[in-house]
Amino acid sequence: MKAILLAGGQGTRARPFTDYIPKSMIPIEGKPVIDHVVRFLARSSVVDEIFIVCEFDVLGKQIINYFEGKDNLIPKKILFIEDHKYGTAGALLRAEESLRDGDEPFLVWFADNLCALDVKDLIRHYYTLTAQVVNSKKTITGIIVTRKHRYEETGRVTIDSNNNDRVQAFIEKPIASLESPEALGIYLFSNRIFQYLHQQELNVRDEKKSFNLSHDILAHIPSAGGNLYSYSLDTKIEWIDIESPVYADRNKEIINTIIDQMRIAYP
Repeated sequence: MKAILLAGGQGTRARPFTDYIPKSMIPIEGKPVIDHVVRFLARSSVVDEIFIVCEFDVLGKQIINYFEGKDNLIPKKILFIEDHKYGTAGALLRAEESLRDGDEPFLVWFADNLCALDVKDLIRHYYTLTAQVVNSKKTITGIIVTRKHRYEETGRVTIDSNNNDRVQAFIEKPIASLESPEALGIYLFSNRIFQYLHQQELNVRDEKKSFNLSHDILAHIPSAGGNLYSYSLDTKIEWIDIESPVYADRNKEIINTIIDQMRIAYP
């Protein structure tokens, strides 16, 4: 299976840091976040090749230069695809030519997300769903990795129902159960996703705006008759989007847990 890492984008939430370095190069335990993701996927027996979609400008070159000369340290082939600054959907579309051969699904992973995802189980889930689809017109488009819980960054209080000024309990940074599962920026797609990418690209190009995977593609697939499914993380598996160096520093404990989980998953 091929894995596509999306490592372009503006990284506006991480400015001014991302004025000088790509968001996926934010250091975590002395290594860029993308290094942790690449090494994690490279140790998986089901991943054959890793493609990194990034800009080939001054900032993007930092990613390319970082991985040069590391062939002996990373056991899988790493290839680079140029991101033309056309949004996340446009970045994925750039990878189409590299994914044309074969019918197997491919992994898409935003390169600033850390998670010890059980990739083998995700693929098993995909093929289980595929076996249940009889009509070829209803083939699976993709699976969105989700979670049903989230660590809150602030404390929560319980208010006395008979007295709105009285606090009955204070909970510091609780784990909240989510009514609607949260999408985590990790996907498993079939090649059918490119049909939707090309269809929506025509509309977006006319409007001359950025081409977004979430807003312009995934939000429209269910109403267009496509089949998207959810793969929910086990409650013990953590996930985090490294939004900025400051955010990473505030969440050191969770990040350390994830890094340990990633090492245990593929020693």
